[in-house]
Amino acid sequence: MKKILGINISHNCSFAYFENKILKEYYEEDRFNKIKNFEPNLPEYINYEYLVLKKFKNINFDLVVISTFGRSSPLFPFWDEEIVSCILSQLKYKKYIFNKKEHHMYHAVSGFYFSNFNKAIALISDGGGESVFNIILRSLQSIYLIDNYKVETKYKFLTNRRSIFLHQPVKKIHEYETKVENVEYTISNQKKAGFAYLDFMFDAGFKQFEEGQLMGIAAYVNKNTNLDKNTLKLANKAQEETFQHIVELIERSKKYSDCKNIILSGGYHLNCSNNFKLVKKYPKYNFFVDPISHDGGTAVGAAYYYANYI
Repeated sequence: MKKILGINISHNCSFAYFENKILKEYYEEDRFNKIKNFEPNLPEYINYEYLVLKKFKNINFDLVVISTFGRSSPLFPFWDEEIVSCILSQLKYKKYIFNKKEHHMYHAVSGFYFSNFNKAIALISDGGGESVFNIILRSLQSIYLIDNYKVETKYKFLTNRRSIFLHQPVKKIHEYETKVENVEYTISNQKKAGFAYLDFMFDAGFKQFEEGQLMGIAAYVNKNTNLDKNTLKLANKAQEETFQHIVELIERSKKYSDCKNIILSGGYHLNCSNNFKLVKKYPKYNFFVDPISHDGGTAVGAAYYYANYI
């Protein structure tokens, strides 16, 4: 397939146009409509006219691939499908694919596309997670082995803490019929990585998408400053605790491969301060941070996955 359009319908709604396995154009809708971190998940966007899609109105795509983190609210069970329908009505295409369960893999493939690696371990950590088995469990961290010919899922950390149904017990993995063979799972009611970071952010008085502010002030915890000391302690604790979550993921990855090329993707790895600490802690590893590690990058990963691997 020559012309493939990848589309991310999560926050930072994005579009990635590949032609013959080469990324030709990448856009985020919020650069055009000026709605920061635009996510088309509200009722008023059901018939939204995407400004980016006007750039593609004369292209007849061989394939359109759509990525989502998997919306799971019982009040709006068709959110994703309605968004997809709206987008497809504004495109010319031969066929489309919409797989809700590969959000983290698309992160991994995006990072690999931009890297110069021939093979790597891709570590994915984020706050929203991905829907894996059902609306109760979401994956906050994943490990993949990836090269130019295949992508292998090796591990997922699943939690029920992102679900509104917290009265549901955490089951054992064998109770889920859709378990994937040769993939190791941890099922927990704990929070990790980006999701844990969100708690610290809100406790410190910041709003959604203000993780960068929390990261920025963490360095001032022992400095002479007018900033609130409790807020600084929370910021520093957020950095230290979630850093250990990534260290644990790296250590776990060693059981799957001795490869020293590490790709970091997922929204958590916008945390450049902790990324740098990882480089210092593991000097023998070659780290590459996905330049679009937030959800926008999954448009790139989705398109390239089908252009190169399928």
